[in-house]
Amino acid sequence: MPSPTRPTPAPLPTRRRMLTVAAAATAATLPAWVHAQPAEPWRIGQTAALTGPLAFPFVEMNKGIHAAFIEANDKGGADGRKLELISIDDGGDPAKATDNARKLVEQERAFALLGCGGTTSVMGALPVAMAAKVPVIAPATGSDALRPFNPLVFHARASYAQELNKIVQQLGSTGFTKCAVAYFDNPFGKATLAAFDAAARAHGNTAWKAFLVNETPEGIARAVDEIAAWQPTALTSLSVGAMGIPFYKALRARVKAPAFSISFLGSRPLLAALGDSAKGITVAQVVPNPDSVAIPLVKAYQAALKRVEGSAPGYSSLEGYVSGRLMIEALRRAGRAASREKLMEALHSMRPYDMGGFELRYGPQDHNGTDFVELTYFNGDRFRR
Repeated sequence: MPSPTRPTPAPLPTRRRMLTVAAAATAATLPAWVHAQPAEPWRIGQTAALTGPLAFPFVEMNKGIHAAFIEANDKGGADGRKLELISIDDGGDPAKATDNARKLVEQERAFALLGCGGTTSVMGALPVAMAAKVPVIAPATGSDALRPFNPLVFHARASYAQELNKIVQQLGSTGFTKCAVAYFDNPFGKATLAAFDAAARAHGNTAWKAFLVNETPEGIARAVDEIAAWQPTALTSLSVGAMGIPFYKALRARVKAPAFSISFLGSRPLLAALGDSAKGITVAQVVPNPDSVAIPLVKAYQAALKRVEGSAPGYSSLEGYVSGRLMIEALRRAGRAASREKLMEALHSMRPYDMGGFELRYGPQDHNGTDFVELTYFNGDRFRR
């Protein structure tokens, strides 16, 4: 006769089991707010030329990014998580930008890169971002070298080629086609010169002429003499660098023809450095007028910027604010526990994203964001359309 089956005895209580049961019982009686833990902030990285001769627009752009982040954090952040910008200066050195990007991704655990600039900084950071599959949002440059489609790069401004196309179109409509185009022998100068040439060909302008400027006092004096002797009806300077300001000031002292420039000159610190030479210049801009509070985006930007010490409205900081708002909206759409893949899917869902009078638009095969360009005239005090 088989023995009756005995029930399995209950385990003897141990200290660990007793503590676990007690903790669970206590937790069940606590209010919900006791369980809530502050979510880890979104850690957003940036490497940029924040010192050196090319620093002015990126310092201003960061003021706009900070304004957007402060505005969002005051409301709880993006989907309940605060935003933190971890910014490292690279001085425009691509090797330093590579090191910075590696530190941001590997040590600082940056979820994405935002507002990196200028062109050399982005080029330095990009290999690290590509290897780690980290999205690069709103690079602070219009360089056409970055415009071939890259699944990880999302632009939030028009390209330099689009800016120059607008300038060349204006030259044709005003009859100022005999344009002297000055450039330095560096990657930026050669790339933007090629973009000007392409725009001129598209608009049938054969009257313009390129002038190579050597970055020495003697080279500047020689180029100014050559341009003055040619007697242009318009000027365009693509000479960006440490000698760019003294060259342009020397040129404007000799040649009074109407002057045109891409958006890099939209920064207040640079205009101040140019002094009287800046008066009368026509500048291509890639965001709306930062003084036009009739535009809801600009009104919100001006209110947010008041929280950032030492800031005043300007095109560069508005561009930074747009970039910051884009980052915030993408994180909100991606969700509190988003992966980087979800972040990119969220960006692709923006068809369009209207910030209030300014739109950005993306898709799985289109990361250009916007083609907005308008020409503005600087009267020595402010920009006019």
